[in-house]
Amino acid sequence: MDRSGAKSLSVEQHSRSKEGITLRAVFIGVLAVVAINLWVTYAETVVRSSRLNLSFFQLTLLSIFIALVGGVNPLLRRIRPRAVLSPSELLTVAAIGMVGSVVPTSGVTGFLVGVIGSPIYFATPENGWAEYYHPHLQAWMVPSDRDALRAFFEGGAAGVDAWNAWLAPLAWWGSLVAALLVGSACAMVILRRQWAENEKLVYPLAAVPMEMAEGASSRSTLPDFMKGRLFWFGAVFAFALFAWHATSWFFHGMPGIRFFPHAGYFRFTRYSPGVYIQPLQFYTIGFAYFANLQVLFSIWFFFLVHVVEGGIFNRLGYQIERSTDTFSADPPTEAWQCFGALACLVAWRLWVARTHLRGVFLKALRPDHPLDDGREVLSYRASVLGLLLSVIFTLFWLHRSGMDAISAAMFLFALGIIYIGLARVVSEAGVAYAQGTVTPQAFVMDLRGTYGLSGACLTSIALSYALIDYMRGLFTPGLAQAVRLADRIRGNRRLLLLCVTVGVFAGLVSSIWFTLHLGHTHGAYNFSRLFFNGNPKAVFSTTLGQMRTPGAPELSRVLFFGIGAGLMAVLTFLRYRFSWWPIHPIGLAVAAADNVYSLAMPVFMAWAAKAVVMRVGGVALYRRSKPLFLGLLVGYTAGVVLAFTVDAIWFPGQGHQVHWW
Repeated sequence: MDRSGAKSLSVEQHSRSKEGITLRAVFIGVLAVVAINLWVTYAETVVRSSRLNLSFFQLTLLSIFIALVGGVNPLLRRIRPRAVLSPSELLTVAAIGMVGSVVPTSGVTGFLVGVIGSPIYFATPENGWAEYYHPHLQAWMVPSDRDALRAFFEGGAAGVDAWNAWLAPLAWWGSLVAALLVGSACAMVILRRQWAENEKLVYPLAAVPMEMAEGASSRSTLPDFMKGRLFWFGAVFAFALFAWHATSWFFHGMPGIRFFPHAGYFRFTRYSPGVYIQPLQFYTIGFAYFANLQVLFSIWFFFLVHVVEGGIFNRLGYQIERSTDTFSADPPTEAWQCFGALACLVAWRLWVARTHLRGVFLKALRPDHPLDDGREVLSYRASVLGLLLSVIFTLFWLHRSGMDAISAAMFLFALGIIYIGLARVVSEAGVAYAQGTVTPQAFVMDLRGTYGLSGACLTSIALSYALIDYMRGLFTPGLAQAVRLADRIRGNRRLLLLCVTVGVFAGLVSSIWFTLHLGHTHGAYNFSRLFFNGNPKAVFSTTLGQMRTPGAPELSRVLFFGIGAGLMAVLTFLRYRFSWWPIHPIGLAVAAADNVYSLAMPVFMAWAAKAVVMRVGGVALYRRSKPLFLGLLVGYTAGVVLAFTVDAIWFPGQGHQVHWW
């Protein structure tokens, strides 16, 4: 064998030795999470540029992943081939990042710090917060040092006392975050085989890093997906639009592109709900292209049904009272209808999985049970035990915070619907954005009636908005993708969840520290109204209205919840009973969600493009067209990063929002 052949064989052998979860992959993944948390916090609080933390596959994470695949690896291949990152290592980085990047701003940190810091700092004799809330606030739940709160919200010297005031509350809230993380991880491990192997879900979000990482250890300079002209056409086209738009910020005579983030709000009639015009939302289009055609059709079709239904209700003047809080979707008729559909979706999927779930619990009780859990990232015994302990601790935590047992159980039930339901929607539909339509807090207050809830319970409910996460399922959708990515990680994968947990902890510590630091430096009251002024104050104001004027259970909401569940049951029956039935029911569960107004047009465009491709050239043409949509994703991501860089240098505090839902 000649020297070049021996060298090639040596590189391939070394590449095989890097399969599985390696120390450097974990280090890169955790480092990426910390960088993302600092980046997003700075972008959304100080620079006030694009909203970077709203999607299930964060744009910041995708930018780092692209840099590793398309920049770092080709460089290493030239100067040190043995150091090239293998596909398993790249997917480990993606798995850690998809969960850890949830933490900053609107994920955990922004609302957490903003909500627990508000009830004492913003209390005035006029708003009555001191009278209604303060008797029920416990020292371990909120910082009570007014000087420390003033230093954070108004800016001031961050002495030891100013930092110490936050430590105990943040530690206790951190324990709740940890319990939710563990419970979500265990649930996704338990359901992975059913979803991925028995039901053959596509996992479109996870498919993107899989496509990009494929062939990463080959000897070619560029990764496989970057080699064709289609990729470069899509990437250059998407990036050029952003470059032109950013240039127009400096030259006022140069017209910008109105489609960033959208051109306008279109209504079909004066009575119907509207839709944002976003034909250039390539981020949504790129991910959606990897989803099933019937699922994509379902998303935009049921949005149109929602528009028609809303228009009819508005024209007739029929409507129940507005949503109980600012986070639930409006109108509440359709919000509760969609939430009922989501609950039915979760219940049906668990019923379909009953045989698998029975085997999982038997395996947890009897290690000699034939069900094999060797390919899972966590044993079934550990998963079942972890899920049970997580549920028990969460109920205990909520009860200690002031909720009575019934309210805590109802709250956790609604939370479970959102977490599992959104994980299912994302894994099947491939939407970059989605959310529930009714908050767990509104679910409790509307169904129980606030006249039967104590002041301590309502105070606890108000504080629980600290983890609202726009009802996107918190860590669960990311964990669903992470355990799916683990299928492609060769060798040992049992350490993946531990590495993910380390990433989340590192992200939480770094984002909280940076948020408090920026608050003490600039004054958090000067930041975005979303986290430290508007939304937290609205949470306590709306809940105070429930305390002052308590009401009876909202039976009209129960009616529409039942209508939604019934419609989902009928559509599911039709789909399973008749092979020719063309409408997938999943879109009904999210049709009225706030961000679907922005999602509908890009999903329609992805559906139309894929439908034409499949009709003209079938699967072969679909596979050949993938690089075009990966190119659109890469170019769009690079364009948003360019826009942020321009904002950070030339427009700090007055940034331009070119990317959000």
